Amino acid sequence: MSSKPTKPTNKMSWEEFYKKSDNANKLMDRVWYCIAATEKDIGNQKIFWEHWYWEEGEVEKDLSTSTKKGSNHTLTISTKDKEVDYPIWPLTFTTESYKMYPAIDLKCTVIAPIGLSMQPVVFPADDSRTDFRVDYCEVLGSTMYFIFTLDPHISEEDKKKNFETLASENGVLREWFHEVQWDSNYEIGSTGEPDINPK
Repeated sequence: MSSKPTKPTNKMSWEEFYKKSDNANKLMDRVWYCIAATEKDIGNQKIFWEHWYWEEGEVEKDLSTSTKKGSNHTLTISTKDKEVDYPIWPLTFTTESYKMYPAIDLKCTVIAPIGLSMQPVVFPADDSRTDFRVDYCEVLGSTMYFIFTLDPHISEEDKKKNFETLASENGVLREWFHEVQWDSNYEIGSTGEPDINPK
């Protein structure tokens, strides 16, 4: 990377995010495949997916009057075949925020003491499998970005188009990112994720 990631010059408003994501319903009950992130070790991964889902009874709640709760199950496999099946991370949504709570496995129990405030930059329209979902957060003075899609087999042409749009419309540069080394022959569901994404 030739430069340090900075905040986007343009990002989604919460109103826009919740409209485009149908009050986060198009974020949940889906598996999101990480394509790239600004953390260097992401480039050493060959599989990185997250299964997002609502907790029981949460989908019916009114976001305008309630905090809605969900969960995130993440699995990564490195290029050296090291598999990490993370503890479930809690999620919370309000009209002006969504937070992830990284879970820490203490062997006797799992705790999630600190919430990371995530900020949407772009979100795919109508469950598009060729558009990026991009979020960022501020951690210890650093700006961290994550890029996800609903299909790990997004083409290089579509990646290029998405990165060009990010640069021109959001000030987010491709040179900041390290890409997950997805195998072109990867089979959906082969590492345990549910095959639930809209086709």
